[in-house]
Amino acid sequence: MEKTRTEPSIWTVDDVWAFIHSLPGCQDIADEFRAQEIDGQALLLLKEDHLMSAMNIKLGPAEKICARINSLKESRHHHHHH
Repeated sequence: MEKTRTEPSIWTVDDVWAFIHSLPGCQDIADEFRAQEIDGQALLLLKEDHLMSAMNIKLGPAEKICARINSLKESRHHHHHH
């Protein structure tokens, strides 16, 4: 079973690192997420301005990451189908 299919809120710091690392152009940013100890629950609470102010991430990547986080949140509501 693929890890990324599990509920994002129970992801570990490493799961989040792998998720961010898989996004285009976000390899360096993934290390920053790990340095900040962002796990799944923290990931779901992140906003663009957190990424930009706390982690010094440029607006473009921050927007992309937030878009991905939002789609994670959306898909959480659909994962009860068997």
